[in-house]
Amino acid sequence: MADYPNTGTIFDNPDNGSKTRTGLSTQIVIYVEGEPVGAVQTFQETQNRGVKQIAEVGTDGIIENVPNQPAKITMTINRIVFDGLSLPEAFSRGYRNIHAQRIPFDIVIIDKFTGDGDNAVVTTYHNCFFTSLGKSYTVNDYTITENAGVTAEFMSSTRAGGPVSDSQGVAGAREIPGRQTDSIEQSADTGTRRGPLDFAGLISAAYGG
Repeated sequence: MADYPNTGTIFDNPDNGSKTRTGLSTQIVIYVEGEPVGAVQTFQETQNRGVKQIAEVGTDGIIENVPNQPAKITMTINRIVFDGLSLPEAFSRGYRNIHAQRIPFDIVIIDKFTGDGDNAVVTTYHNCFFTSLGKSYTVNDYTITENAGVTAEFMSSTRAGGPVSDSQGVAGAREIPGRQTDSIEQSADTGTRRGPLDFAGLISAAYGG
């Protein structure tokens, strides 16, 4: 019988006893200006980036994919009004209506799937502005909910103060030993660079063997 490889995930990895684990919302903490935000029902992040496909006359196919705009980060947030605070107020803002905003803020998400402290993944959405704010009154359960759209200037993710991929495998999480890493990509991922395309040698860049 053929000896097929396994994926190495925590579901079928014999090295960790095939433990079954999945990310849960109870492992996520949302902070704004050092204050945890309560009663958040949904937090949805979307990252979009334009990529131009280059073709040429005489070639039956695409010859190059080229990013043609910076990545755009948007969030959609739903929160139950249960403590007398509007959604902007719950985000440590000193106003109730988003037309009043003139100073950006940061949102910090702490993912404790791999543990607390240095084992947690910290994602920061930098220089955020509200783009929309709505409110709904639901008769069947008498709840009032607010939803907001937020856009960030850029975002960063770290674990133990460094690139998340450098600390794969902590606390029983899966590790890919042959993962491809690039120092410029990691700098952009941790927020120390604004983007990965503004450096010399881009055309000849490739992952090392």
